[in-house]
Amino acid sequence: MAIGSAFWGPSLSGELVALEPITPVHARAMLAGVSEPDLPWEHGFPLDSLLKALRQIVAADECGDVLGPFFAYVIIRLADGVAVGDAGFHGDPDLSGEIEIGYALAPNARGFGLASDAVRVLSSWASTQRGVKRICALVDPGNTDSERLLARTNFRRDGKRGGLNRFVFAG
Repeated sequence: MAIGSAFWGPSLSGELVALEPITPVHARAMLAGVSEPDLPWEHGFPLDSLLKALRQIVAADECGDVLGPFFAYVIIRLADGVAVGDAGFHGDPDLSGEIEIGYALAPNARGFGLASDAVRVLSSWASTQRGVKRICALVDPGNTDSERLLARTNFRRDGKRGGLNRFVFAG
């Protein structure tokens, strides 16, 4: 199933998950709370943390713009084709070539390696893209689950930024 296109971003796949760019059609459905037949959802998806990005996708579309490929992807569990979360970037690389990665899973999908697989796939892809020199992640202090996930996916602690713990992809 390919719900996106290279225009919005690539379709990517790992061992446990597929990542598809969230297009305006799917963003509108998610905002309306309507699970489409080609993209069934896990209970608890989409998460509140994704709503702002969904509104940005719709607003960009209404202006004829595209927010890809360094934006929002839906995480689809390969075992059953169900959307279980989102991952992506907080925009294009900055002037120094840095991008920030983020991820979130519905509560019922946590603890099975799905987010780790998604972060591995996105980081590997992004590290080969023109203009990308560094991939970072910012984590709330005390979020040990996220810190362990980043350590498993080859990110190393690199100080703090804005009160958050900063991690950098070590390739």
